[in-house]
Amino acid sequence: MDTKVNAKGVFVVLVLGAIITALVSTVMSTALPAIMKEFSIPASQAQLVTSIYSLVSGIMILATAVIIKTFKTKRLFFTGMLLFSVGVLLCALCPTYGVMLAGRVVQGVGYGIIISLTQVVILTIVPEGRRGFAMGIYGFAVVLAPILGPILGGVIIDRYSWRLIFWIILILCVIDLVLGLIFMRNVLENTPQRFDVPSMLLAAAGFTGIVLGTGNIGTYPFLSVRVGLLLIVGAAALVVFALRQMKIPEPLLNLRVFKTRDFTVAVIMSVILYGTMNAMPTIMPILVQTIMGHSATMFGIVIAPCSVIMAVLSPFTGKLFDRIGMKPLALIGCILATVSNACILFVRQDSPIIMLIVILIIFGVGMAFVVMNLVTFGMARLEGAKKTDGNALITCLRTMGSALGTAAFVALMSVGVTGGNYAVENVHHSYVGMTVCTAATVLIVLFFIKGKKDEQKKIEQEKIEVKSE
Repeated sequence: MDTKVNAKGVFVVLVLGAIITALVSTVMSTALPAIMKEFSIPASQAQLVTSIYSLVSGIMILATAVIIKTFKTKRLFFTGMLLFSVGVLLCALCPTYGVMLAGRVVQGVGYGIIISLTQVVILTIVPEGRRGFAMGIYGFAVVLAPILGPILGGVIIDRYSWRLIFWIILILCVIDLVLGLIFMRNVLENTPQRFDVPSMLLAAAGFTGIVLGTGNIGTYPFLSVRVGLLLIVGAAALVVFALRQMKIPEPLLNLRVFKTRDFTVAVIMSVILYGTMNAMPTIMPILVQTIMGHSATMFGIVIAPCSVIMAVLSPFTGKLFDRIGMKPLALIGCILATVSNACILFVRQDSPIIMLIVILIIFGVGMAFVVMNLVTFGMARLEGAKKTDGNALITCLRTMGSALGTAAFVALMSVGVTGGNYAVENVHHSYVGMTVCTAATVLIVLFFIKGKKDEQKKIEQEKIEVKSE
C-alpha cells in the first residue's frame, strides 16, 4: 500500500471511471433502432448490445472479489479502463455487427473490474465519518449518468451518428486514464487468494447459454441448436456449478447463504425486478422510435423522468424502510410496477407521448420503493463473512437477471416478426410477460415477507434461543 495517497484525486479518478462505464450501459438503448437499421438485424439480435454487456460484467463480478485481493489497485484500474477503452474503440470503428458485439464484451470485462474496484477503494480511502457522504456523491453521479445518457444519445443520433457516442466516450476514457497516471495509487492490501477456475468457466458457460438461448427464442425454433441446445448446456453447466460450490472448501459463490429465507426472497425478487427494469429501456426505443415514429431525442425525454424519480425518491424510501420495514414498501412498489406494465397494454401507435411518460413515472416510483431496499432487507439477516458472500451473490444474480430479462422480453416481442416490421402488438406481447412477472412479486411479498412487528418478534425469539443454548 502506497504511503502518499491523494484521496480526493483517487476518488475523482474512480468516480469518473464509474460514470463513463455506467453511461455506456444506458446510452446504447437510444441507438438500438439505428443499429438495427444499419446492420439489418431484428430486435432479438440487437438486444445483445445491452444484454451481453450486463452478462459479461456480471460474470466478471464473480472474479473481482479474488482479483481485488490479489492484484495491486493501480494495475487493476488501468487494466479495467484500458480494456474498456479498447472495447469502445472497437464499437466506434466496427464494420460489422459481430465486431460491435466483441467490443461490448471487452467493455463488459472492463466495467466489471471498475465498478467492483470503485466501491471497495472508496470505503478504504475515505475516513469512516465521511463514508456516507462520499458514497452519496458516488451514488448520485452513477445514477445521473443513466438519466442524461438517453437524452444526450438521442440528440447525437438525431443530428449526427450513433458512432459519435463512442468517440465522445473514448475521449472521456483518455481523460480518466491521464488523471489515473497523476493520482492513482495502490491503496488496498494484497494477499494471495485461491481462484477456482473450473467454477468460473462453469458459471460463464451456464449464464451465457441461458441468456443467448433465451434471446434466440423469438427468432429460431425452440428445438434448435441456437435455442434448445444452448438452454440445455447452460442449465447443465449451472447445475454442475452449484454442486461444485457446495463441495469445494473455498467456493466462488457461497450458496449456503440461501438457507437464510429473507436473503433468498430478496434475491428472487431482485432478479425478477431487475429483469423487467432493464428490459424496459431496450423495448421502449423500438416503441417510441420505430413504431410510433418519434425521434431518438424524444425517447430520451420519455425515459428521463422515470430515472429522475427513482434517483430522487430512493433516499426517502430508504428512510421509510428503517421506520416501517420491507413489506409495505415492497407491496406498494410491486403493485405500482405491475399497474405500470399493465397500462402499456393500452398504448397504441397514435397514443400521446405524455401517456407513456406518466406510465413510466409510475414504474419509476414503484422501483424506488422496492429495488434498493431489497438489498438492505436481504443482507440484514446475514452475519460476518456471510455478508460478503451475500453481497457478491445478490450483485451477480441481479446483473444476470438484467441480461436474462432483456433477452427474454425482447424475444417475446420478436415472435412472429418478419423483416423488422414491428407493431405495437409485439410490444404488448413483451409487456404481458413483464406484467405477469411483477404480479408474481406482489404474491411473493404477501406470502413470504413478514411485517415489521412479526419480524422483530422473530429476531427476539432467535436471541432467546441463542442465549438458552
